[in-house]
Amino acid sequence: RVSNLALRRSQSHFAPAMRRVLILGAGGQLGKKVGEVFSARSWHTIGADIAAPSTVAQSIHFEKGLAMEAQCSLLQKAIGSEKVDAIVNVAGGFAMGSAPDRAVFANMMAMVESSVYTSTVAAHIASVSMSSGGLLVLPGAAAAMSPTAWSLPYGTAKAAVHHLVRSLADAEAAGLPAGSKTVAIAPVTLDTPQNREALPEADTSTWATLDEVAETLEAWCDKPSSVESGMVYVIKKEPGEAAVFDPQTPF
Repeated sequence: RVSNLALRRSQSHFAPAMRRVLILGAGGQLGKKVGEVFSARSWHTIGADIAAPSTVAQSIHFEKGLAMEAQCSLLQKAIGSEKVDAIVNVAGGFAMGSAPDRAVFANMMAMVESSVYTSTVAAHIASVSMSSGGLLVLPGAAAAMSPTAWSLPYGTAKAAVHHLVRSLADAEAAGLPAGSKTVAIAPVTLDTPQNREALPEADTSTWATLDEVAETLEAWCDKPSSVESGMVYVIKKEPGEAAVFDPQTPF
């Protein structure tokens, strides 16, 4: 006759390990929602940002201006010896700036730091701390699929992220774990309080919700075979319809 203790030991021995995800930009509006959705679906969530993440199990606070090497050291220490199954970078933000605008210089630096630097950090961490067959998601933008004379910083930074996605598509050539995939999400406009305030006359029925994006990201990370590596998934939405994630080649 098997004792209750022996049964519990047997069940714990065969219990599947909790999946682990690293979320960069976890303190932003989308990042918080991503942490919330992944946590609710039994992922161990590790989140990092300059704004303290609040919806993850492990929170890493980056000081503003912290060098990429130092960010990587903090992340690797937090991850430890057990690898993560997915890395989701939703850092980025938005900044305007045309060629005549003197603010273009500061805004260019801000956009490169928030989108390109974080994506470079994510790629490096993926190379050393992500499991084989894992998924790396980077923050692109639909606007960067075409010229952005109205905002050089935004278009340039996001186009650079798209180039990273293309360059990391072949895991073996890029030095990423075997069988891993890299994709980007490319929103048009997300339904956030900030965007509603900035665009009060806009038709918000065509804006993807944070829940739609976060739930799709979780589904992808749960089943990476559902996405094609090297693609930028442009998020489209029609009034009254669910958001559609349309895979497009970066260039």
